[in-house]
Amino acid sequence: MHLPLTQSDETQSQSDVKCPAYKNMNTAWWDSSQIYGSDEIKTNILRKAEPHGKLALREKLREEFLFRDKQGNPETGFNDNWWLGMELLHTLFALEHNAICDMLRNAYPDWKGDQIFDKARLINCALMAKIHTVEWTPGILAHPTLKLAMNANWWGMAGERLTKMVGRISKTSEVISGIPGSGIDHQGVPYSLTEEFVSVYRLHTLCPDTIAFFDSKTGTHKTTIATEDTLFNKSQDPLDNGISFADAFYSFGINYPGAITNHNYPNFLRNLTTPDGIRKDLGTIDILRDRERGVPRYCEFRRLLRMPVPKTFEELTGGDRKLAVELSDAYDGKIELVDAIIGSHSEPLPEGFGFSDMAFRIFVLMASRRLKSDRFIAGQWNTDTYTPEGMAWVQNYGMKDVLLRHFPQLQPVLKSSKNVFAPWEKLPGSKEYTGIETNAPKRP
Repeated sequence: MHLPLTQSDETQSQSDVKCPAYKNMNTAWWDSSQIYGSDEIKTNILRKAEPHGKLALREKLREEFLFRDKQGNPETGFNDNWWLGMELLHTLFALEHNAICDMLRNAYPDWKGDQIFDKARLINCALMAKIHTVEWTPGILAHPTLKLAMNANWWGMAGERLTKMVGRISKTSEVISGIPGSGIDHQGVPYSLTEEFVSVYRLHTLCPDTIAFFDSKTGTHKTTIATEDTLFNKSQDPLDNGISFADAFYSFGINYPGAITNHNYPNFLRNLTTPDGIRKDLGTIDILRDRERGVPRYCEFRRLLRMPVPKTFEELTGGDRKLAVELSDAYDGKIELVDAIIGSHSEPLPEGFGFSDMAFRIFVLMASRRLKSDRFIAGQWNTDTYTPEGMAWVQNYGMKDVLLRHFPQLQPVLKSSKNVFAPWEKLPGSKEYTGIETNAPKRP
């Protein structure tokens, strides 16, 4: 397996300390460049001169799809990691962008296409940031304290209801009134996505090796497809062969994700050939990239976070002797050599958490910093930037609203859902099916 080295970027300096930096194909900002592209040229290609500020979509089988290039790959902001899951999310938020455009056009009929597009993108980006903060994060880290903390990140301790009624109570306090509108703070260093954050966000074990598909109206099982048959230019194949977008979303909603733990890496990612022709074992690459880019090993990582450091492998695994023996064998009995990602997958999880406490510390820090450093969220959080209608769109809607706006046929299964990132209610036909396969232990 031959892998190209990561390309170095200009050295960032902080006081007398030189910090290595690496080039990326996407911007580090919460700007939805995965959908809109990271430069003006790509953005214009995706718009295809569509009037009224919209992203270009094509109609097929009475549904709207992303355009494809000559190789059958999707035309979107970033498609190197493409599979059916990305197909669903990119299409969903392209549809949401276009819905926002319709709203703005009705509110401001004199606006030109570029003005509508720019405002719609800002609104869509802020909506995604909010969904990530108050819905997705509490979904994977299902703990009451975490839910309270992430809601406080967005709404502050004043809470959602009061903030919606009267706006910010405090002009600058993010504790009282949340991060949006509290003022930008880069905390003394240029903003970027740190390598530590990239490391703890390696969540490939969430992906199953097979996906069971169900009818979104009846719940009956339609087919089960190997995930590798939904990759890259094959991502639309299920949608071309009897699976609607609503069926696919419903199926993802009731299937279990993989647990983020050892011995659970999906097989299709351990022997993956990408469109550039390179054959890869992503499990190996996850470790190699951390070592290449200087991410501290597990014990040092914990020290730098002021967390307790295990002295033995059995202490690391929380008493799991079998795993402790395996780790000791892999690392020649030297606990200081354990890689951050391996240690993170080995330690016992706090109650309700989908990943480790150590990973959580970096995750929640960067999730907050992404908001606090963003001039459109921490800074220009006002109706001049977003329009009154745009602010209302962001503050009043969530992921459930987005799904139902574009796929209203999901109403029966989502009517009682409080967080669509938690397992969905099963229709009667699905309850009869017992053959859901997953590479992972099922999470409660």
